[in-house]
Amino acid sequence: MPKVRVGDIEMFYVEAGAGDPLVLVMGFSADHMAWALQMRAFAERYRVVAFDNRGAGQTDQPDFPYTIPMMAADTVGLMDALGVERAHVLGLSMGGMIAQEIALGWPERVRSLQLHATLARPDAYLSALTETWRAMKRNLPDEDAVRAFQLWIFAPETYAAHPELVETAFRNVMANPHRQSLTGFLRQGDAVRAHDTLDRLGKIRCPTLVSGAEDDVLVPPRFARQLAEGIPGAELRIVPGAGHGYIWERFEEFNRMCLSFLGGGLRPPSDGRERA
Repeated sequence: MPKVRVGDIEMFYVEAGAGDPLVLVMGFSADHMAWALQMRAFAERYRVVAFDNRGAGQTDQPDFPYTIPMMAADTVGLMDALGVERAHVLGLSMGGMIAQEIALGWPERVRSLQLHATLARPDAYLSALTETWRAMKRNLPDEDAVRAFQLWIFAPETYAAHPELVETAFRNVMANPHRQSLTGFLRQGDAVRAHDTLDRLGKIRCPTLVSGAEDDVLVPPRFARQLAEGIPGAELRIVPGAGHGYIWERFEEFNRMCLSFLGGGLRPPSDGRERA
């Protein structure tokens, strides 16, 4: 499978489809396989590039401090290596933080921006939560830690109506032969805690879609509203009945929302909620 040298690391990536480039930037701890329910749908219209961030999957996981701007530079370096001059950039969670820094640091490289389940600056609650996650990762057996983390990923409605989805997600994580190391987990966590674009959001000038989920307890929708208010002309969607993992819980709606925005057809309803 393809790897390319980018700065100080070897980065793993996959591509599918043809057309305008669409770069998918994954969130904390996960790798490119987390886009499994998006790749085929997006590749019908776009050249889709997905990859493993530093500290995850098959990309190198060096043991020194990471920052979100560093990971943004990794992404732009990968674009350079693949001959992608300008792309639609779609980021999820930590990937949305990385996408913000790409749009701020390399505005000429971004055709449009999508920020899903993400934030501009962690608050005291989220900072305390990340410390709790660090303790769980260090002290719990792997299976128990994954089960615990899922409580912040999936909505109560999903546990009640689709327990098979929660179980499948658990089994996929446990079966992944390229599980994130403790080093990668801790170093990515360092980057998330230090992320801060709040006072620079007004400098983002590309077309931007911001979304959050109504029942996301990890990154509550107040963060999406804050992003949308700070980015000039940003469109906002709040997805009802879903949690932080709405790219899996509500994947058809999520894919439709993303593709509609890319096609220029998204118009937010007055209450900002996504409709099926």
